[in-house]
Amino acid sequence: MEAERFVGIDVALRDHRVAVLDREGEAVGPSFTIAATKDGFTTLLQTLRARGATPAHSLVGVEATGHLWENLEAALAGAGYRVIVLNPVQTRRYRDLVRRKAKTDDIDAHVIAGLLRSGVALHSYVPDEQIQSLRELARLRARLMDDRQAYLRQLIAQLDVVLPEHRTTLGDLLSARARGILAQFPTAQHLAQASPRAIRRAAEEAGTRGFSLDDALAVRDAARRSIYSGKAAEARAHVVRTLVSQLEHLTTAIEDVDRAATALLPPSEPGRGPSDAELMQTIPGIGPHTAATLLGELGALTRFTDARALVAYVGFYPVIAQSGEQVATPRLSSVGSRIARHALYLAAVNAVRRSAEWRTLYLRKRAQGKKAKQALIVVAVKLLHTVYAMLKHRRPYNPSRLLVAPATNGT
Repeated sequence: MEAERFVGIDVALRDHRVAVLDREGEAVGPSFTIAATKDGFTTLLQTLRARGATPAHSLVGVEATGHLWENLEAALAGAGYRVIVLNPVQTRRYRDLVRRKAKTDDIDAHVIAGLLRSGVALHSYVPDEQIQSLRELARLRARLMDDRQAYLRQLIAQLDVVLPEHRTTLGDLLSARARGILAQFPTAQHLAQASPRAIRRAAEEAGTRGFSLDDALAVRDAARRSIYSGKAAEARAHVVRTLVSQLEHLTTAIEDVDRAATALLPPSEPGRGPSDAELMQTIPGIGPHTAATLLGELGALTRFTDARALVAYVGFYPVIAQSGEQVATPRLSSVGSRIARHALYLAAVNAVRRSAEWRTLYLRKRAQGKKAKQALIVVAVKLLHTVYAMLKHRRPYNPSRLLVAPATNGT
């Protein structure tokens, strides 16, 4: 049924501005403001019906401004309205087209309503319950990883003073062994005074296996030869213990998020073959976490017209800046999901390590003069093309379709 009323809503944190147009583009009453509350939503529905904007004869548009549109869209859809979620880029271009140079809430609401009336409005992708859940977890994990990396940098800075030998004595500071030892013996001074048995016990209590008494003795002896001056030892010990505690907390939180995301991955359904997540995991380098991240950030991958559109959406393309004779070094676009790009890059690293055909592709690009990171980005883009083809045709990974020769030395 053709719409008789076009409702544009400019979404904000505390209130929303609403404008209603008829088929001729005339305003149906003055624009009005509603609170972003349950009572506000009730007022909206009552006002729309009073102006003839019933669910059966209306089209509603909201701009996808962050996450603020989600509850409003759900309330309108629940009341039976057809709701189009608009990309802000689309509304901005339409505003320029109709020469609305000023930008106010009232003008934005009218622009959205006018865009709906024009018939050229395109519906933005709205993820379903499962995809939205995976997206929330993927973004939480990314924030937790960033926080953990920040604490790790601070810990390294402290240990470079209080235990400069930590790289050879403790190794990976995120390992259970290193965290367990530092939690009890946070400086070279503390380690030097500890017995090897106490050091080994600290490592074992943290979950380490295979850490012998000789290993603990080597750590203690290295601490006794440390160049640490001992200055501010107790204060710095407190800092190290606090940082280690934060790393423990964040590591546990990341593991919990990973378990929750994996549990959300859809299983295969009888008669329909493997799920998207199961198909993706047939590719070397893609495990449950990567599959969950890509599905959460990108949604249904086959909604894109082709693999190139998917690659563009992710942002895997170079940006070239040129002015006269000056040409800047091309850089990767900042458009798209940083989280998806990072997940694909790590998947490319794993694929190159674990799979002969992906390693061949990587080595070939290196032989063509590309730097290591550039070659890995090529692999990541190829992975994305491969995933798209697999999901479109519902087929598991087939290495022969990469059409690459076996890797040889020097190539």
